Amino acid sequence: MLFLIGLGLDTNDISVKALDMIRNADSVMFDSYTNIIPMDYIALIEKEAGKKIIELRRADLEDNIVSTISQAKEKNVAMLVSGDPMIATTHSIIINKAIELGIAYTIVHSSSILSAGFGESGLSPYRFGQTTTIPFWSENYKPVSFLDTVKKNLDIGAHTLLLLDYDGMERKGMDLKMAITLLEEAERQRGYGIVKKGRKIIVMGNLGKRDQAIIFKDISEINLEDLNEFSGKILTLAIPSKLSFAEEESASRFLRENNP
Repeated sequence: MLFLIGLGLDTNDISVKALDMIRNADSVMFDSYTNIIPMDYIALIEKEAGKKIIELRRADLEDNIVSTISQAKEKNVAMLVSGDPMIATTHSIIINKAIELGIAYTIVHSSSILSAGFGESGLSPYRFGQTTTIPFWSENYKPVSFLDTVKKNLDIGAHTLLLLDYDGMERKGMDLKMAITLLEEAERQRGYGIVKKGRKIIVMGNLGKRDQAIIFKDISEINLEDLNEFSGKILTLAIPSKLSFAEEESASRFLRENNP
């Protein structure tokens, strides 16, 4: 059987059920491609479970996925992933491949960047529209469709949660400066009038961790102090639609004036 196990957002989020499954697994692997799992977290699990945990990279999860999971036909194989297992499309594809190969599977859910982003933003989870991702650009890949999603949500009075891309090869997430730059470039191309002075944005860094940080301010007033505060953190953004009274009260906890 294949056990797809979510490790949550922090280095002590692992559940008792998950730890028990890892202890009883014949082999244990962790996904280092779709998101960051701190190596001290892996070391902690190895110590608690008494198991050696094998690292999986992009090729193991994409090109060689059949060989990666085929042993789960006869043995118990645990695959550890950051957050909740079913947030990343990669893991949905793995489950589909397991079904195709006749491999039984179990999913162990955990806290995710989506649930944390909705909850920690101070905005009503029921007023969020489609979630989108700001991807890294390359020479031949410069999409701006994430701003189309923001516009569609704003048109119906919905908030937007924006996930920032993660580079599994470099093991780093997109920083705040690049995210703002790409939003501004998308605005220049589309001309929606969204990314401009007066537009509030919620910046959330390292959600669920001890050094979590959140600010709520005008997108045009993001300054060097903000960039430094969020440097090195895994970031999630929210672009709110018109706030209700309760949302204004909740989000005001993170409101910051411009301090040049």
